[in-house]
Amino acid sequence: MREIATDIRIAVINAISPLIVSGVTIPVRDTELPPSIATASYLGSQAYVLLTDQDETETTNNDCSIRQSAVIQISIVTKFPQGSGGKKPCENISNAIQQKMTLTDLVLPGDLQPINITKNFSRIQIEQGSSQIGYLKILSYTLDIFQVS
Repeated sequence: MREIATDIRIAVINAISPLIVSGVTIPVRDTELPPSIATASYLGSQAYVLLTDQDETETTNNDCSIRQSAVIQISIVTKFPQGSGGKKPCENISNAIQQKMTLTDLVLPGDLQPINITKNFSRIQIEQGSSQIGYLKILSYTLDIFQVS
């Protein structure tokens, strides 16, 4: 067995990028949005996508391969001035991501083979500040991966 975390993140970023929603390119990054990367202006919000929580677990295997189950969370962030906005921009971005999270789009190194992708859950959180309101939609996926020996 080998470490697959970085390979998973790269494959997911490549699968969902470029992320274009209604003609707007939404930035997709690993863990945090660097200050040098501008957010996208989408339906009155400042929007971006981050790959956040991730874990892997070894599951059943046989003599020819090792199987790992990887859970990864994709966080969709939209921020509006206080008193405006809504959930719809997050939902639109979520829909675009879900259309791209397929076995066909997920390309891993040659010794790793994705065999299944399952959406575990989708939830939205609302965070209110003094001048902004933020909508955070979290998509959680499980990827079943065979590692060829």
